[in-house]
Amino acid sequence: MTGFVLDASQLRAVELVCTARLGIVTGGPGTGKSTCLRVALDRLDRRGVRYELSSPTGKAAKRLSEATEGRRAQTLHRLLEYKPNTGFQRHATRPLECDLVIVDESSMVDQMLFAALMRAVAPQRTRVILVGDANQLPPVGPGRPFGDLVDWTRVPTVRLEVLHRTALTSWIHVAAQDLLAGHVPALDRRPDFLFVEVNDPRWIVPKLRTLVTEGFSADGKVASAEVQVLIPQRPGIAGIDAASPVLQEALNPKREGERTWLRGEWEIRVGDIVIQTKNDYDLEVFNGEVGRVKHIGKLLDGDGIEHDGMAVSFPGHAETSVYSASKVSALQLAYALTIHRTQGSEFAWVIVVCHSTHAFILSRQLLYTGITRAKQGVVLVGDRKGLERAVGNRRAEARNTTLVDRLDDTLEPAEVFDAEPLQEAAEHDGPTIH
Repeated sequence: MTGFVLDASQLRAVELVCTARLGIVTGGPGTGKSTCLRVALDRLDRRGVRYELSSPTGKAAKRLSEATEGRRAQTLHRLLEYKPNTGFQRHATRPLECDLVIVDESSMVDQMLFAALMRAVAPQRTRVILVGDANQLPPVGPGRPFGDLVDWTRVPTVRLEVLHRTALTSWIHVAAQDLLAGHVPALDRRPDFLFVEVNDPRWIVPKLRTLVTEGFSADGKVASAEVQVLIPQRPGIAGIDAASPVLQEALNPKREGERTWLRGEWEIRVGDIVIQTKNDYDLEVFNGEVGRVKHIGKLLDGDGIEHDGMAVSFPGHAETSVYSASKVSALQLAYALTIHRTQGSEFAWVIVVCHSTHAFILSRQLLYTGITRAKQGVVLVGDRKGLERAVGNRRAEARNTTLVDRLDDTLEPAEVFDAEPLQEAAEHDGPTIH
């Protein structure tokens, strides 16, 4: 691996992953979480440590596998051997058989899933490392265990805050730091950023249509396939329910005589971009995966029986996924998605709507999560009032949990969560770079 030398906080993170019984590594984009994991896993491999890599969603698990040079990663549900009728098959009486569990995108894990994980961990045998961005939105489900443990401050924690190399010149990473500091990001046009000011909310959807069809960026047109539109909410004249059919018609107009699939007030067409909204272990398609519809009509199931269905191609899958009528309900149009829905996902470019018409839901956390979904560039569509509202609202989404109080009442963290440095971990083979 070639690149920069690990900074002091990254070295501490590697040490934490290799030694802590329960530990947290948190940091924003560009701070090197993936680099720390790769270095730590190389050390653990040399020691023969049995570890499991996991994330709350299938999409995030695939990203984790890519970020760790192809190592196996899976969803927490699969790790805990979840079965729809009987629940988790890994639990206190049948715990996980490994030395270490590393959970990426931990901010997405709700209290029910976190409790299931901890029940399946043998306390004297298996260590747990939680990796994530504490500044992102809390999980869709109840609780916020990752945020609670970070706030508690009594679990060994390393915060990665130094931006490295390309991150220093990236609008995404610099803007993320500005947001965390409570500043409106710079809005000057750059190769990786464009601010489109729209004051009247009635013009937001038409502007989105223009952007995805005519392109943008200082270097010319960005292909629509590389762009994901993110909108804070579904209802309203500038919400997803209004934008999706307009973007669908612009990017995939209905052809005369073609067969479509009706889903409530909208329809799915061949060529549409769709998102899977729940894990399907039979199809091996997971919540958050985005694909393209290839066929609607008669299909053969696994038993060779013909039925009405839909075939969808997902990136990274060797074959198209065949949906029966009962499974199609898990698919939604994905021309525009909520920011909540895209947690754990990445896209080349994102168009993020941040307008005062969505004022009641705008927050610093929401905008931060939205812009950090992008790998290459961001287009902000909205008004300055909306941006100021989002940046000024630093109150995290309220979660009335009692986890910290219970930990304070029952645990001695110095005894339970201590790190036990290994001799090899203390010996550094020289500067570790990537």
